[in-house]
Amino acid sequence: MSMIVTHNMLAENAGRQLNATTGSKKKSMEKLSSGYRINRSADDAAGLSISEKMRWQVRGLDRATANVQDGISLIQTADGALNEVHNVLQRMNELATQAANDTNTDDDRNAIQKEISALKALINRISDYTTFNDRTILKAKQLVEIDCDDFSTVIMEDKFSGIPNTTGSVYGKAIDFGNVNINNKEQLINKKFTVTCSQNCSQTFKFEFTDGTSTTSSISGSTTSGRGSLTVQIGMKDTSLNNGADIVKRIYDTVVGQQGALGGGGSNPIHIGHANGLHIDGSRLIMYSIADGPPYAYGMGQIYADDLMVKEEQMRLQVSCRPFQEIAVQIRTINPSTLGLGNLNVSTHEAAGDSMNRIQRAVEHVSDYRSYLGALQNRLEHTMLNNQNVSENTQSAESRLRDTDMPEELLNNTKFQILQNAGHSLLAQANQQTTDGILRLLV
Repeated sequence: MSMIVTHNMLAENAGRQLNATTGSKKKSMEKLSSGYRINRSADDAAGLSISEKMRWQVRGLDRATANVQDGISLIQTADGALNEVHNVLQRMNELATQAANDTNTDDDRNAIQKEISALKALINRISDYTTFNDRTILKAKQLVEIDCDDFSTVIMEDKFSGIPNTTGSVYGKAIDFGNVNINNKEQLINKKFTVTCSQNCSQTFKFEFTDGTSTTSSISGSTTSGRGSLTVQIGMKDTSLNNGADIVKRIYDTVVGQQGALGGGGSNPIHIGHANGLHIDGSRLIMYSIADGPPYAYGMGQIYADDLMVKEEQMRLQVSCRPFQEIAVQIRTINPSTLGLGNLNVSTHEAAGDSMNRIQRAVEHVSDYRSYLGALQNRLEHTMLNNQNVSENTQSAESRLRDTDMPEELLNNTKFQILQNAGHSLLAQANQQTTDGILRLLV
């Protein structure tokens, strides 16, 4: 073997091997300390790609499972509220059955009617105030909100203040078009609502939304006595109607223009019927009693607005890690109108019998919806279990790719430690061996 002074090849070779061993030991220590076999893409480029895809799936499934649990909680909340609606309907059936008996006097039936009306108001309250995460779940989102206890037939009872030429508060009802805007206004086409004067007044005020571009109005019946009925047709393709406030102002101006035929003057109060006034407040159309307070004529200020009511709305639950894999939940509007209880009357034997039939149909309607919700909850529970199964097994596969096998890596680390110690020793020997050989030649 030749002796070279400029380059110590034995030492360089030993140093190179030592550096490689030190690098391997460093990576081994990194795997042991982090718990991951793959800490950077260079550790396993293909494994990293597969692992990240599995991580995306696992985390998405875990979030989807939480979504499903939220959906189950929502359904349970709705079912609990509907259980109370069932209880109310059963009580109403008892009352109607009692009222059908002719042993009752008119006063008895009036008392029964008052409790039935109170129970109807309770059903409407349950619909309005049963919420989950601040969202109503027994009432679909309404394009037009109606301030009343019963969407079908409403006798004035709410108080409003700030009405011109009135003192204090007045009693009335409001229809609010605040949710209507230029993008959704045409959803009102072919819908309508009507307002009655009172039971002893033949006037009816009909407001229809058409696909026209203008607003028209007509009077039918007697105009000389101020008892004519008014029909207003509002064209929703009118470019000057951009929001709910515009629509309300158009209705108001049209009624004002017909005040002579309706028996009202040209200033407030604007009449809509012989005892009702009309007022607007932004996007709200307010019908109020000119008498300022009860008692009213029976049937005064009733609003028939079934056409404006949204009866069903779809809520979608994202139940998978992949987009648009969802389960739809149908949110139904549950109130006296949708249950067919709007004009529930027990004043006679015949009326009470009809009420019994309608209440029975309402019970069946609520039962049908509860059955739907129960089946949906079972479906969601199975979906949740499947998500958990897929997530668990995918996580196991990802772990095999990404995580450190601790016993194996500890053995590697021990091996690299031995090699590193040997490398240090051999590097020292290589340096010493070359130095000794050169010195002997020089002696």
